[in-house]
Amino acid sequence: MIDTEQLEKLKKLLETKPNTIVIVAENIDPDALGGSIGMYLALKKMDIPVELASLAKIPENIGFLKEVKDIKTDFDEKKFDAIFFIDCGDKKMIGYHETKPYLISNKITKINIDHHFSNDNFGDINFVNPKAASATMIVFEVLKKLKIDISPDIATALLLGIYGDTGGFMHQNTTPDCYASAAELVRLGANIHKIAKNVFRSYDLKTLKLWAKVLQNLHITSDGAAIVGVEKEDYESIGASREDLNGIIDFINSMPEARYSVLLSEDENKNVKASLRTRRPDIDVKALAEKFGGGGHIKASGFTIKGGHLEKEVKWKIIQS
Repeated sequence: MIDTEQLEKLKKLLETKPNTIVIVAENIDPDALGGSIGMYLALKKMDIPVELASLAKIPENIGFLKEVKDIKTDFDEKKFDAIFFIDCGDKKMIGYHETKPYLISNKITKINIDHHFSNDNFGDINFVNPKAASATMIVFEVLKKLKIDISPDIATALLLGIYGDTGGFMHQNTTPDCYASAAELVRLGANIHKIAKNVFRSYDLKTLKLWAKVLQNLHITSDGAAIVGVEKEDYESIGASREDLNGIIDFINSMPEARYSVLLSEDENKNVKASLRTRRPDIDVKALAEKFGGGGHIKASGFTIKGGHLEKEVKWKIIQS
C-alpha cells in the first residue's frame, strides 16, 4: 500500500517542476538500476528537468538498458531541488555523501523509495515497504498512483528490478504480488526475454573461466556454510573483473547441502566485499551481515571490510560468527 499522505507530498513537489536528480546507489544491482532508470524516464514524461547519476560501475549483464548512457558521474549538485534515492537502505549508499554533502543535507528534498528493513525513513518523502520483494515494485505502485503512462522502456526497467531481486522468480521472496506486477509490466511492453537473457543467462568465456576457478576453491564447513574467496589476482590472471562474479553466489547457494553461502571478493582497492545468500527458512543472513556493518535482506545481504585482505582469518571470523 502507498501512503496517501506521502503521495500527496510528492504530487505537490512534482507540480513545482523541481530540478531533480536520480542517483543509482553504489551497491548497484538490477533493482537499484531498474528502479532508478524507471523513475528517471517517468520524470522525463512529466516534463520535469531530471538527470541520472552514479559512481558505480554498471555491470555488463544489466547494462543493456539504453538509458545507461545518460548516467553521469559528476555534476553541479547545488542546482538540484530534489533527489530520488531508490533501493538505498542508507542515504550514504549513493557514494556522494563525502564529496557532495549537499545531496544529503536539509537543503534538498529527499525522496526515499526502498524495501530494506534497515531503512530509517531518512527522506523528506518516504515510500518504504520491507515486505515488498523489490524497490521497483514500490516505484511501479507510486507511478500508477501518479497516473503516469508506463512506456515499454519504463516497464522493462521496472521488471528488471523484480526479476533480479527475486532471482528470476526463484527466491523465497517471490510472492503472488511479484507475479501480478510482472504480468502487468509485460502487458505494458516490458521485454522479459531481454531481461532473462542478460541477467542470468549470458556468460562469456572469461566469466566462465573465473567461475571455474571460484568453484574449484569452494569450501563447505562442518555446519553447512558454503564459502569461497576471490582475490584481485584471480580476476587479472584471466582478464576478468569483479563484475564477472555477478550471479555466482546464487549458483553456489543452489546446492542442497548449503545452509547459507558466502562469497568474499577483493575489489581494486583491496577492500573485501561479501555477498551472503540462504534458502533456509531458519537462517537470517542479514543478521550476520549487520555484525560487519552491512545489511540487506533476510535471505540476501552483504557487507564490506575496508582495506582488508582475503586471508583465512577473515573467512573463519565470518564462519564462526
